[in-house]
Parts: sequence; C-alpha cells; structure tokens
Amino acid sequence: MLIALKESVLQVLLAVISAGFFSILTDYGDKKKVWGGQLLPGPNQGILYLCCLPAILLCSLFQYQTPYGLPSNLGIIPLAVGIMYGRRRTAFALAASALMGVLIIAQSTEMSSMMYVGTGFILFPFMLLHVKFFQKGTLSDKKLLISVYVVVDMLLKALFPLLWGKQDIWVNIPDLLTTLWNIAAGVLASLMVVSLMHNAFEKLALRRDVSEFTSKYLIEADKLRQVMDLMPLSLVTLDSEERVIHMNKTMLELYRDFNPFITLPEVVGRPLTSLYDFKNSSVISERVAKALQGEASADFINVSPKVFFCSFLPMRDKHVNKTTGAIIALQDITELETLRSELGNFERLSLVGQMAAGITHEIRNPMAVVRGFLQLMREKSPDSLGHYYRIVMEELDRANGIINDFLSLAQNRIVEKEQCHLHDIIRELTPLLWADANLRGQTIELKLEDHVTMLHLNPKEMKQLLLNLSRNAMEAMGEKGVLTISTHEEGDFVELEVKDTGPGIPQNQLEKLFQPFYTTKTKGTGLGLALCQSIVERHHGTIAVDSAEGMGTQFRVRLRRTIPAYRDHSEPSVMNSIQK
Repeated sequence: MLIALKESVLQVLLAVISAGFFSILTDYGDKKKVWGGQLLPGPNQGILYLCCLPAILLCSLFQYQTPYGLPSNLGIIPLAVGIMYGRRRTAFALAASALMGVLIIAQSTEMSSMMYVGTGFILFPFMLLHVKFFQKGTLSDKKLLISVYVVVDMLLKALFPLLWGKQDIWVNIPDLLTTLWNIAAGVLASLMVVSLMHNAFEKLALRRDVSEFTSKYLIEADKLRQVMDLMPLSLVTLDSEERVIHMNKTMLELYRDFNPFITLPEVVGRPLTSLYDFKNSSVISERVAKALQGEASADFINVSPKVFFCSFLPMRDKHVNKTTGAIIALQDITELETLRSELGNFERLSLVGQMAAGITHEIRNPMAVVRGFLQLMREKSPDSLGHYYRIVMEELDRANGIINDFLSLAQNRIVEKEQCHLHDIIRELTPLLWADANLRGQTIELKLEDHVTMLHLNPKEMKQLLLNLSRNAMEAMGEKGVLTISTHEEGDFVELEVKDTGPGIPQNQLEKLFQPFYTTKTKGTGLGLALCQSIVERHHGTIAVDSAEGMGTQFRVRLRRTIPAYRDHSEPSVMNSIQK
C-alpha cells in the first residue's frame, strides 16, 4: 500500500509537469517575442505538443503495476489536455506519437500487456467528440470533463483484469483501496493541470490584449503627432510639472529662430521656463498655472518681432477627472496686427481722399475761369508781358493735368471693354511716340509677336497705359536711347513689355514706384505709375518692373486672355482703397 502511495504521487507530479512546462514556455516566449502568432493557432500548438508528449511517455515509463494487477498511470491527463486544448491535427499527432512511444517503451522494458490499458488511448475517439464543448465551456466544465475521463480510465483499469479473467470476481480490500486512491490522485492531478493550463491561457490572452491595445495606442499617438506637425499652429504640450512633452514642427521652427541647432529630443523634458523668450514672461507662467488647475484662457504674447495669440488649454484624464497637463497653442497674428494698425491709417486717409477728390474736382472750375480771364488780359496787354502770361498759363495747364491724373486714379468708374487687338492700339500710338522720340534723338523698336490673341480691353485706358510707360522710358534715357515695345503669349497670358536703355532704378526705389505721389523726377507728380497700375488692375492683369543700375528698366504687363467680354466695375486701385 505504501509503495502504491509513492507511485501515485510520482504519477501526479509527472502529469502536472506538462501544464507547468506549458505555462513557463508560453510566458517566456511571449515576453521575449519568441513564438508570436495567435492564442491557440501557430507556435502555441507546437508548445502544447512538446509539453504533453513527454508527460505521457514519462507516466508510461514509470507506470506501477500492483501485485493485484492494477496499473497506476496518469498519462490520460496530459493526453486529454493536449486533445482538448489543441487542434484536431495536434490531437492526432499527439495520440499517434504517444502510442508509438508507449509501444517502444513496452518492448524495451518487457512490460505486460496491461500497460496498453493504462495509456488511456481507448478513450481517444470519445475525447474528440467533446473538444468543442470543452473549449467553449467554463473552468468548472473543463475540470469536470477531464475528471470524468480520469475516473472512467481508472475504472477501466480496475475492471480490465476481471473482464479478461485475470482476477477473481471477489475484489480484495487492498485492490479496492488502491483503486480508490488512484481515482482520488487522478482527479486531484486533473484539477491541478486544468487550473494551470487555464491560468496560462488567461495570462497569454491578457498579455496579447495589452500588447494589441498598446500597439493601437502607439499608432493613434503617432497619428496625433502627425496631425500636430501638419497644423499651422505652434503647439506645445506640457505635463503637470510644466515640462515639455511634445512640440510640433511649427513650434520647433519658431524656437529655432532663437536657437538654430536645437532638436526635438533636446527640448522634450525641459521646463517651459527654460525656453528662450519665455522665461521672462510672467503672463505665460500665470496662464500655464491656471491651465494646470483646469481653467482655459487666452492672451496676446509679444515675442519680438512677432505677435502671437496664445491659447492655454488644460489636458484632463476623464477616468480620474484630473488635469494631467496643459496645451499651449500659438497663432502668429503679426500680419493681422499690422493690417489692423494700417486699417486705422486707411480710415483716416479715406476722409482725406474723399475731401481731396471733391476739392480737386471743384478747383477745376475756378481755374478755368482764371485761365479764360488771363487769355483776355493777354490780348489787351503789351507784348513785353506776353512771356509772363505764357508761364502762368503753362503752370495752370500743368496743375490741371495733375488734377486730371488724380481724378483718373481716384475714380471708381465703369470700364467699357470691347474685343480688340493689342497690336492695333500700339500701332495707333506709334506716330505720336516716334514724334517724341525724334525730338529727343531716340529710336523705337517694335517686336510684336505674330498671332497674338485678341483681348477684352478698354482702348482709351490701354493707350494711356502705353503712353505713360513709353514717355517715362523716354524721359529716363538720354540721346541715342532705344525704346523697345514687345508682345508675346505665355500660357494663358499676353505680355506687353516696355524696355529702355536708361540708367536703371536703384533697388531701394523699386518697391515704392507704384505708390501714389512718389516720384524721382523734379517736376513729376508721382501719379503716372500708380495710374498705370490702376488701369492694369481694372483689366484683371498684373504689372511688374525689372531694373538694375546701368542695365535699363523693363516694365511687364500681363493680361489674361481668357477674360470674358462683359461690362464690369473696375476693381479698387490704391487710391480707391484709400477712399473706401
């Protein structure tokens, strides 16, 4: 009896060792990323096979047969576990391998035929029928099913000698006690194995869920960072101790204005107060402190030479209802503030523009009366005073011309457009331009490209545009200067170019050329180029200038050739914007 007790304990340990090894191998393999795959398919099937087969063979190798002919073998437990937890092919492979191993052990150890009964292979077909029920059942169902198979296997081992006539029908007390002990040991071992296997699979499933959740979290965090980097706002996220967690590319580029070689890893983890131009700002510290307390706020921050609208927002953990950090969003409003300050100037200039347009319009009437009386006085005055009258009348005509240019620039009048050819306008003006050029000793070259598309233009305004540009060029050149007028198509545009061979314009004056009343001429009004720009804008075109000192100047007018023929209101020019 004592020997049977010792052998039963050994069988229990050998049966339980399969579950122990499975738990250790799956835990180690999942932590080290050795196995991979899903929970049951893939490499875990191989681990299950490798853990159960040695346990079956060891139980068979150390099987104990009592003097009464009762075998003690708990190999049924790892066999049932391998079949129930595995796939069908794993079950067949395990059963075939175990049966072959048992046959080899039986032949080499010359054990009796009772050993084959102790293996439990007779129950293999019944086990296959309960695989789905086992895998879908609860832990209690699994323990009960394995325990039932162990009890049935033990009873078959006890009844086998009686059925084959190896033992009398009368069961001895030692036989009964041994059978009951083996059944109790088998049930205990089955409960231990199922519990260990269940814990191993639960740990594996939990770790896989955590790994999948972590992977999804990292993917979403990476998406969020990409969105932050693509946003035009400058964003900084802080933890509860005001240390930088992340800074998007826009904010990093802004920070590089002060520290050109800084990188993101060097910024992360640093306190916000250590950043340049933030450390002396008490406003930011106060706003961040409020955000960490859960209060959102906003303010204007000057980081010379720029102005930012800063929003300070708290980051909250909804699960614990606690503020865990803060977000600072900086929007560059430097241009907006500049426009806002200039808007005040435009509003003041609007009144001045309206007054100036009204005054200049009314001035022409008394000037016309003065000029008329001067002409009458000239006829009745001595010839010696004729040159004085001529000077006064020329100045009156010059003042009237300035008034006309100013009104042409300031008026927002309707533009009548018609379909015409730019070359026709140029050819009509050519005799007048040649007359001016001959008086100055200059020449004119026309380079008109063939097959230029007809455009919707106002001929009078285009003549005024060409005349202003050409006369400016002539006045800038000395004798033997060459004025070149050329046209060509480029994409959807027709370009008109007026080029001279004069001394050129300094770079510091190019940006001011189209400003009203800006001029470099001693007797200029500064309205000619502003008027040209107004005409081009009313024709939905653009005008640009290229010049270099000593290389001459070239004005380029681009007119879109797809503008439809319709009667429209002109777009506001520079002076129109002032008046509005």
